[in-house]
Amino acid sequence: MNSYPNLSRLILIIDLLKRNRLTKTKLKERLETFDISVSEKTLRRDFKIIKDLGYDLNPNNSHVLSIENDITHEIDILNKVKDRMNSNSLHQFITDENTLQSPPTISSVVLPTILKSITNRISISFVYQKFNSNLKSNRHVAPLVLKEYNGQWHLLAFELDSEDPTAKVFGCDRINSLSTHEQFAINLIDENKQKIIDFKNTLGASMPLSEWEPSKPYFKTPITETIILEVNKGYLNHLKNNPIHYSQRITNEVENGFTRVYFKLIPNLELIKFILAQQGDIKIIEPVNLKKFIREYYKNLISDIT
Repeated sequence: MNSYPNLSRLILIIDLLKRNRLTKTKLKERLETFDISVSEKTLRRDFKIIKDLGYDLNPNNSHVLSIENDITHEIDILNKVKDRMNSNSLHQFITDENTLQSPPTISSVVLPTILKSITNRISISFVYQKFNSNLKSNRHVAPLVLKEYNGQWHLLAFELDSEDPTAKVFGCDRINSLSTHEQFAINLIDENKQKIIDFKNTLGASMPLSEWEPSKPYFKTPITETIILEVNKGYLNHLKNNPIHYSQRITNEVENGFTRVYFKLIPNLELIKFILAQQGDIKIIEPVNLKKFIREYYKNLISDIT
């Protein structure tokens, strides 16, 4: 199997072609200013991967290359995988006993292998350990989407060898003995299109509020909604530097020191945890049902913990 593409190079090529219209020669010259030299064969392979990721990369009649569309989720994941690989050796911390230790981390091979397998439609198998249990099982899946939230990585994948073949979510930190296999059928992506969209449009991997019994009067189905929050200046700077979702849009709408921030999300438990964790810094404007649910269900929150 071919070696992994250089993620830093892919991100740079995408960034250059989103900003400029360049011939292959000019593109190679720009890459060389970053001390990156590529052959025609490597460049063709990079172009194929970029197209496979969903970018509209096509030369016009004058053979000038450009990228017209902006697939935010995929470029966000590329950057995060790259950052994870670059910082892998830095995941150390000082304990109370002042001894240097390394916390449990995802193998440096897992994320790039999964990313490449998604790009090339390659099925993978792995040993999966159940959450909060020593129970392990062998899985053979078609990987569909890779996602990160709050330092946790999750994979949506379609189980191929199962009595109940369906798309499921796997925690990447519990994946071991990962190996790649054959290419899977493209129809699996089409058949799971809605699950892919829903997975991208949720924070983390917790259940939608529509599946959580206490929220039934407020949420009937898992629908992507426009979430409007008002954020104070102090926390706004944090959101600018650490977006919680690729749909995050910070506006210029400011009132009484609070700025409106928009998201496209399916309301779930992680969204509620995020909002409650920033009490005083965040106000919910829409949707009204989310506002009502939090007000009703968590009305005794302060008294319960004091």
